[in-house]
Amino acid sequence: MEPGEYENLVSKAGTGSQQASIELLLAMRLHKVHQPELALVHGGRLLANCPRKLGNDVWTVMEQVFLASCQTGADGWRDYCLSALSKKFPSSTRVERLKGIKAESSGEWPEATRIYNKMLADKPEDTITRKRLVTMHKQRGKISEAIDELNKYLDQFSVDADVWHELAELYVEAGSLSRAVFCFEELMMNNPRSMYHILTYAELLYSTGDFDTCRKYYSLACYLDGTNLRALWGLWAANMALADKDKNKEKMDELQKQTIEKIKAVYKTQAGPKSSHSMLAIAMLDATASTDDTN
Repeated sequence: MEPGEYENLVSKAGTGSQQASIELLLAMRLHKVHQPELALVHGGRLLANCPRKLGNDVWTVMEQVFLASCQTGADGWRDYCLSALSKKFPSSTRVERLKGIKAESSGEWPEATRIYNKMLADKPEDTITRKRLVTMHKQRGKISEAIDELNKYLDQFSVDADVWHELAELYVEAGSLSRAVFCFEELMMNNPRSMYHILTYAELLYSTGDFDTCRKYYSLACYLDGTNLRALWGLWAANMALADKDKNKEKMDELQKQTIEKIKAVYKTQAGPKSSHSMLAIAMLDATASTDDTN
């Protein structure tokens, strides 16, 4: 979507144009725009005034309005849409999942759990329902249950990178950094040149106290992108942590000196030497270097 295109659709739909509302709802679905209030206003108006104009898309819009109403508390639209969809598709797995979402929106957690577990018993490969169950646990703040469900999911679908990432985030939230490290190892196997994966892995290693290994991955990140300040600062911090432990102190001092010079050069190039942020960072590096020389 081009810059400003979505805003123009919103503006046109706001004039009451039915065609503009249809195009807006379509754009929201295609580009995964999360604005339930807009979806409810424009989708509800189309369903109330001109459902035939939607053609076969009427059921898609009805589902869109249902999901929006669950999030906004519009119980009337929620119940109407679910009733219509259930009559049209009485044996649909998708509609059955919507019933679980409706139970969630009403706070009927046991009922939602029952619906999802029944669906998974009938169709264990239903990844969407399993992810919905995880989402429900997260909504309730039940992190350990969400972690258990994600591990069950990965037992069957071990190459799903998004789920490995979600599991890592939950482990961090639960304070289990060593397990989060394992998750990012899996992610790096999936995409070994991802700067995000490499740097987050290095930061997790630093947080667990594995300074030697984290320095290697910070170095790898610097090799892949020598201007990445996140990688350079990480390497600087790892060097600082290992300063008293490294047996070859001269080699360590030389590496740290090169790292500091590289950080300074990047700040001068990207932000300019007169930038207040650059000046503060360079002053801090100089102060740290002076302290190290004194020691």
